[in-house]
Amino acid sequence: MPRIKLLALVIPALVVVQLSCSLGGPPPETMADLARDYVYTTLSMSPSTATQVGYHVHQGKTLDDKLDGYGKEDLEALRAFLVSFRARLSKAVPDPSKLDVEQRADYDIVTQNMALTEWELYKGQMYRHNPTVYVELAGSALFNLYMLKFDTQEKRYGSIISRLKQMPLLMSQAQANLVDSPEIWRKVAQQENEGNIQMIEGDLQKDCPPSLRPAYDSAMTDAKRAFVQFNAFLENELSKSTSDWRLGKEKYAAKFGPALGLNVTPEAVLADAEKLLEKVRHDMFALAQPLYRKNNPGAPDTDLDVVVKKTLDKIAESHATPETYKSTAQKDLEDVRSFVKTSGLVKLPPRDNLQVIDTPEFMRGIYSVGGFNSAPALEPQLGAFYWLTPIPPDMEKARMESKLREYNDYGLRLLTIHEAIPGHYLQLEYSNDIEPKSRRLLRSVFGNGPYVEGWAVYATEATLDAGYLNNSPELRLTFMKQQLRMIANTIIDVRLQTMNMQDQEAIDLMIKRTFQEKEEATGKLQRAKLSSTQLCTYFTGWREWRRILDAVKAKEGAAFNLASFHERALKAGAVPLPSVERMLLNHN
Repeated sequence: MPRIKLLALVIPALVVVQLSCSLGGPPPETMADLARDYVYTTLSMSPSTATQVGYHVHQGKTLDDKLDGYGKEDLEALRAFLVSFRARLSKAVPDPSKLDVEQRADYDIVTQNMALTEWELYKGQMYRHNPTVYVELAGSALFNLYMLKFDTQEKRYGSIISRLKQMPLLMSQAQANLVDSPEIWRKVAQQENEGNIQMIEGDLQKDCPPSLRPAYDSAMTDAKRAFVQFNAFLENELSKSTSDWRLGKEKYAAKFGPALGLNVTPEAVLADAEKLLEKVRHDMFALAQPLYRKNNPGAPDTDLDVVVKKTLDKIAESHATPETYKSTAQKDLEDVRSFVKTSGLVKLPPRDNLQVIDTPEFMRGIYSVGGFNSAPALEPQLGAFYWLTPIPPDMEKARMESKLREYNDYGLRLLTIHEAIPGHYLQLEYSNDIEPKSRRLLRSVFGNGPYVEGWAVYATEATLDAGYLNNSPELRLTFMKQQLRMIANTIIDVRLQTMNMQDQEAIDLMIKRTFQEKEEATGKLQRAKLSSTQLCTYFTGWREWRRILDAVKAKEGAAFNLASFHERALKAGAVPLPSVERMLLNHN
């Protein structure tokens, strides 16, 4: 899963400062002016995200001390901002086709993000139904101040204390806004909120400078009380008003376009995914047969499901233990870093700022396996984090073994490639060198999902194609299993959200048709209920990366160079993939 940019939906009131007037009035706004204003204004409206990307002061005000707001006035401010900004954009850019490729990419990012925000305000309204919105905001607002060493410990803890003091208001706004909620959203919110409590009573309290400890303890006590009361509200009050987590066809289709930035419909993507699923299954059968015969001499080898399943089961026998799981991933990271460095696949970024850490507890509801959190765009030297969700020692033995088998020696390597090198980490390190900084922020904060997730899948495949692990058939077969999982992600997302697919149908697809372990399948089902459209970004993005690669190869012919293609595409940042294609095909 991708880097995490937890941009809050709603924002405190803000006066948008217009350009200074000359005698003839304000000069006409350009796309560059508008993109810069959009990103900095939006960050000033979401202090938690501003901290995460390294933007600390806006018009003389310290954003690290503030917390995103969800009151009525905040919602009205957001609506007013969007109406005003859309009018300014229409006036300044009446014909987007006349923009150059870089400005057109910025235009597409801004308009797609505005459309998503408007979808949320008027159609999705997760702030009225999904309590994890508030819980995850609370956790990230504190966690980033703790983890990112951008200032002295005393100053950062001063900001932590300031945000802790605002948690009761955030929780009261949450209670006022939430009108109903599906049971699964309430359950996950309660679990993640317990993670928030453990965080503020654990490492945050332990590492607080002694001089600030009384102030911290006082603010922590009030924040904890607010978190506990919110969980009680979820358990005792909101549970009386249950609702469906499914969006339905209309809402889902309205979100699908701006979320993906591609001219495709959910129905067309679903049809393509279901067709490809069968092809990949048969390709796996052909690859698995020699391994199956070696392990099962004389046994019948004509049943696809038997041959593939038993071969994958044999591969899954070799895996880490809960105690060595993290250290194994760290070793895998160094191994693949060395391979990419010498393979000529893509140039590694100059910074060495990647850390492997446990997934924060307040994010484990949706990140049950792992994820990636990029270095701050404006302070990339501070570090990026490959999240790996630990396996609890008290986990039921069957569930523990199921997870370890899914992320066996080959599966864990592939996860590390996807999340770190040359996947999300490498992609975002390239993005963090974009100039000007306003463009870097725009393409980081509002990065296109299919670009980001599609790159991670495509880059994993490219690593195998370059000969990683000596073209191991076991590794390739495990990757193809993950390709099936990518395809199943799309199928279950569309069918669950719009076609009333039932839980058991989704589980059967994942376990029986795509060979996933039960623990993986149940975790993915929960994730599919917590999100919408995001699970489609892997398949659609990977497909577009492959198509663009073929188009550039066809144009450049004998002059084509794979490493150059990768570097040019990555230097664009996470723009919509049609913009990537325009940039690369116009390359001289």
